[in-house]
Amino acid sequence: MRRIFNGGGARGILLAAALGLAFSLALSAPAAQAENIFQGKTLRLVVASDAGGGYDSYARTFAQYLPRHLPGTPTIIIQNMPGAGGLVATNWLYNVAPKDGLTIGLSQRGVPFYPYFGEKNAHFSPTAMNWLGSFNSETGVVAIWKTAAVKTMADALTRTALLGGSGPNDSETYPYLMNRTVGSKFKVVSGYKANTDVLLAMERGEVEGISGSWSSLKSGRPQWLRDKQVNLLVQIAREKEADLPNVPLIMDFVKTDTDRAMWNVMLSVAAMGRPLAAPPGTPADVVAQLRAGFDATMKDPAFVAEMAKAHREISPVTGQAMQAMLQDVSKTPATTLQTLSADLKGP
Repeated sequence: MRRIFNGGGARGILLAAALGLAFSLALSAPAAQAENIFQGKTLRLVVASDAGGGYDSYARTFAQYLPRHLPGTPTIIIQNMPGAGGLVATNWLYNVAPKDGLTIGLSQRGVPFYPYFGEKNAHFSPTAMNWLGSFNSETGVVAIWKTAAVKTMADALTRTALLGGSGPNDSETYPYLMNRTVGSKFKVVSGYKANTDVLLAMERGEVEGISGSWSSLKSGRPQWLRDKQVNLLVQIAREKEADLPNVPLIMDFVKTDTDRAMWNVMLSVAAMGRPLAAPPGTPADVVAQLRAGFDATMKDPAFVAEMAKAHREISPVTGQAMQAMLQDVSKTPATTLQTLSADLKGP
């Protein structure tokens, strides 16, 4: 053996060179494969909501910057696929979308947890999906038009406030769970196609308020906040937003251990923010490239500046962290999840 590798003969030199080349090719194979997948190709980003909303805005800005952080610099197109509060797009991504790494999806934050809640229309496994990252850990708020009788969360415990709902998402699940755990009297008018339609309904006087994301509200209706057109009743988050120091947290109103356990799951949902995923079966090396591209885009100064200009929050969560978070929730006692599932549904 010593003669082959250290003897200096021609055969030893050639063998060493061959082994070195093989090792180098093995190391570069995944990168080359990803390069071939993206080179000259079009990456489709499916958004589980209508055009014009918060999710769509995040996706369209992201799509401008992601290509420069992927090997091969692919073109990216956006496809909106609204329906059932995000379930239509997520089911499609899991069961129908190509598994070649050229199709990814942006889901609404609660959807990855629906199988745990026993949602019969959720035809996917949360832990089998390849989570790529989330743009932010989202804070929810309940915003009520200034002329409504309900002006504080304390008021909402004794008076009815009419909220617009756009499906089994924050606009409906948060109010239902608050009604059952803290005694609020929110009434949800369901059937709006998206939360952007609920905002318009508030302006028309059809409903009095909305339960949704703080980042979407302050970017979509900054004039409401500037002109004090709405009152913010509560924050759905573990910690207060820096710009909402006087708005109470939901946990300030929760009394029992069982209710706290359920809200802990929901706060994990909020931490998922705006989750981006690739279908199960996507090659592992391509998933790694997509995750790296996402992480790099979140640090891209131009992307960060554009999002700040649009008042869009960026507090990214990695794909690996999301995968672990969903794995942890899957270990929550079934009885707690069953109770939570029932409480998230309407009357």
